[in-house]
Amino acid sequence: MNTKVFQKYCENSLKILNSKYEATKVLNHNATAGAAREQILKDFLSDHLPELITVLSGQIFDSEDNYSKQQDIVLVLKSMPRLQFASDNDLIFQEGVVATMEVKTTLNLNVLKSIGDNIASVRSLKSASSVGAQLGVTHNWPTQKILTSIVTYGGSRLELILDQLAQLEPEQKPDLLLDLSQGLLIRNHGLLVTEQGTTDYLLESDAAVGFKLFLTFMTEITGTLSARGVSWRKYI
Repeated sequence: MNTKVFQKYCENSLKILNSKYEATKVLNHNATAGAAREQILKDFLSDHLPELITVLSGQIFDSEDNYSKQQDIVLVLKSMPRLQFASDNDLIFQEGVVATMEVKTTLNLNVLKSIGDNIASVRSLKSASSVGAQLGVTHNWPTQKILTSIVTYGGSRLELILDQLAQLEPEQKPDLLLDLSQGLLIRNHGLLVTEQGTTDYLLESDAAVGFKLFLTFMTEITGTLSARGVSWRKYI
């Protein structure tokens, strides 16, 4: 059976991403290396996801002046206004956010707990949006819900990561966890794929297939949400 084009593309894209990651290992300053690894993914997402969104970094805030923690990557609707600062580190209206990603070189329990706090800070924000417009919907993701994910270049076995994720509170758990060297964990809440059993996450242990699914979910959600109705005067 012939391998489909998208699968081949994902296999080769993973090789390129991992090669770029390997090149960053010559950097001996952790913050600089971390920023370079985030930029690799930001560039890839900007080049590949539907042009309805902008790929940014920054903090998210709501109409009650609550702030999230700093977000490595935020996918924001282009139809929304921006409070722009240097180097795409924006202050981002909650209603414009479609998805967030945290990028880590490796994962362990302490790192996961820190990311969990980050995710919870996003989910605690209040939306001033009551309606949304979607076109060509082929998925079950709610219009107002923000997709949260973690992307890592490698580290602990995904089976161990599953055990560590089980120690997080529900509001701290990501919807997706992509390991570019191992595969993908999908939150088993019925919004991304059909709910299966009672386990928290579903595991795809092939890295290229996991990467393909990750891009598919991102494309479905960012490619169909065209606008949100926002009560902007709540920000006044």
